[in-house]
Amino acid sequence: MKKIPIGYSDFKRILSTPDFLYVDKTSLIEEFLEDSTQILLITRPRRFGKTLNLSTIRYFFDQENAEENRKLFEGLKISQNAQAMAEQGTRPVIYLTFKDCKELNWEHLQKKISYLLAEAVIPYTRAGNFLLEPADQEILHNLRSGAQDITMMTESLKFLSRIVSSHYGQNPLILIDEYDVPLQSAWASGYWDEAISFFRNFFSAGFKDNPNLWRGVITGCLRVARESMFTGMNNLEVATIVSKNYAQHFGFTVPEVKQLIQDYNLQSIEAQIESWYNGYIFGETEIYNPWSILNLLKNQGTFNPYWMNTSGNDLVKEILGRSGVDAKKDLEDLMAGKSITVPLQEQVVFQEIEDSPSNIWSFLYFTGYLKATATHQTEEASFVDLKIPNVEVKRVFSESIQYWFQKDRTSSTLQDLKRSLKTGDTEVFPLIFQKLVQDSLSFFDTKGQDPEKFYHGLVLGLIVSFSDTWHIRSNRESGFGRCDILMTPKSPDHFGIIMELKTHHPTLEANLQATAQRAMDQIENRQYEQELRSQGATKILKMGIGFSGKVVEILSLKTDG
Repeated sequence: MKKIPIGYSDFKRILSTPDFLYVDKTSLIEEFLEDSTQILLITRPRRFGKTLNLSTIRYFFDQENAEENRKLFEGLKISQNAQAMAEQGTRPVIYLTFKDCKELNWEHLQKKISYLLAEAVIPYTRAGNFLLEPADQEILHNLRSGAQDITMMTESLKFLSRIVSSHYGQNPLILIDEYDVPLQSAWASGYWDEAISFFRNFFSAGFKDNPNLWRGVITGCLRVARESMFTGMNNLEVATIVSKNYAQHFGFTVPEVKQLIQDYNLQSIEAQIESWYNGYIFGETEIYNPWSILNLLKNQGTFNPYWMNTSGNDLVKEILGRSGVDAKKDLEDLMAGKSITVPLQEQVVFQEIEDSPSNIWSFLYFTGYLKATATHQTEEASFVDLKIPNVEVKRVFSESIQYWFQKDRTSSTLQDLKRSLKTGDTEVFPLIFQKLVQDSLSFFDTKGQDPEKFYHGLVLGLIVSFSDTWHIRSNRESGFGRCDILMTPKSPDHFGIIMELKTHHPTLEANLQATAQRAMDQIENRQYEQELRSQGATKILKMGIGFSGKVVEILSLKTDG
């Protein structure tokens, strides 16, 4: 069996090592050649093969070492296409990657970009390689030495394409990898305006109406809004995970994974592999997470959240943690295995991600944390049904929720709460619950006065922490209405739990005890215990809970048998 090249993203290095596994994605080149678009932006989640695919395109077209590079493609899919192979080694290539541009301030990002440009122009500064006018020679020297000013940096792509085109007699192919990494850092670190101003001019000069450009391919995780990034670039086509074009080239398809499972003798765990790492839909193509599959093969079938353990999840935790009530309601449904329906926002405006749940969920969809199960078109907007794609990604959401509670020092309180519920301890439960409210309410609501946000945070905490003991549902149909929290025990030794939560309204009740009684009356009148009984629960604890800010009143009734 071939070795698994974890961490390798250079096509030539992988193909030059005979015992390295390579899943053939060279049909990407065929589709690219058939596509008439001049500038192609491909967005995919991190670790889904963007850099390797861009490297593949680079080695295919590059005129430098064309004969040597041609050997790399022998026996691959593209080699069977004579018309495509006629284009091999026919173009100069300019390649830049911004994958490591994760700086904390604008000054450091400028220096990093300056260094990248200096590295990119090395081939053109070697003695005798290029015959340039004195003015161009000076610009090239400044780029190489890092002495160029910010204006020249924005013009560097256009400048390079001109001198390369002049030298080779062919307009170049420009490849830009992970274009949005510095923009994500700029947004997170507070220098968005400076960064977006630079990159708008940088891409406009290099790609918009550039007479010395053949074609360009740009990759990233997100499609940054056109009005702030690719202003006026009418020659741009975007292939997101919604698009049918280029769908099968990023990530592993079902046939590819089935072949790998067979090659590495993992047929006995095929169903688990699907549960853990499948679930993505790109266009209409079912896709597995390639990073996780490769790590699974390398570790001989050991299941771990491999993709989750790579960088990038901290931002998700922060975004979800700062989200409002509506987003937490949606997250509650997602964690319970349900789908949510939101307007689809294909263009990400970083400054507005946290402004609405639809922005948050669209962001998480395009970055690989959710999958689309269906789309709907109306005259006003496009809507998408989203779910958590697999076991591995569910771990990300679970860890995010645990992170919130641990950050707020309530994790141990939740475990105490769990013990009291298992045994139906109606004396200890109110004390623990009151402490949980006081500790957590301010975290889930910055004003400290909105029990609804705390409630949804609580449900999430219960789902994550207690799902080994109970099947937990919230706002689920039961009896003659909807109860807030319904917990069906997995063991007959544990209590089934019914919680109804009510916010105190002075116009409805004289005091908080009356609010709790209203909640208890609803439990009884609508027969919420009916479903617990039907599921075999014999021990049942019913609780009516009244809220007023951080003050709680609990009425309870339990039946044991």
